[in-house]
Amino acid sequence: MKLKHSCIMRNRILLAEILLLAMLLSGCSSSGYLPSVKNLGVNQYGSLIMVRVPGQYFDGELIAIENEEIIILSPETNTCVSIPMENVKKFKLTYAKSTQYGWTIPLLTISAFSHGIIGISTLPLNLIVTIWVTIAGNNATRYTDKKMTYEELKMFARFPQGIPEGLDLSSIRGKEYN
Repeated sequence: MKLKHSCIMRNRILLAEILLLAMLLSGCSSSGYLPSVKNLGVNQYGSLIMVRVPGQYFDGELIAIENEEIIILSPETNTCVSIPMENVKKFKLTYAKSTQYGWTIPLLTISAFSHGIIGISTLPLNLIVTIWVTIAGNNATRYTDKKMTYEELKMFARFPQGIPEGLDLSSIRGKEYN
């Protein structure tokens, strides 16, 4: 009876871990054009920005911040969209591909089963630590409106000093569309 209860408990824990892993991996994707952290200095494109305005949501490459507007290159339409800053409720910026530590979750979960009876206490500890490290790794290359001003946000745009004079916004293309 006690052995059967232990097997049921392990199966529930394993199911919970699989669900957590699936949730973490599904939320960890970033745009393919973002550079790795070590290639930040040679990247010619703007960072990925997600902007929320009342009733709408925009995401794409940050082209510039100019005339109290955020200019974003939409990946769906391959056109630039200008969003007045007064309408922005929130923004989230990702400037590089994050380091993925999600692989440690199943590895250290499996290793807890090799600890024998002590595994009952090391399994939750391993889960807490690996999930925390994975989330921290994913958030290491992100900023939000709570941590950054619009003036600082300009540094992550393709044109940090504004749109060059004479450049037509319709001629701007993203890396994925070249």
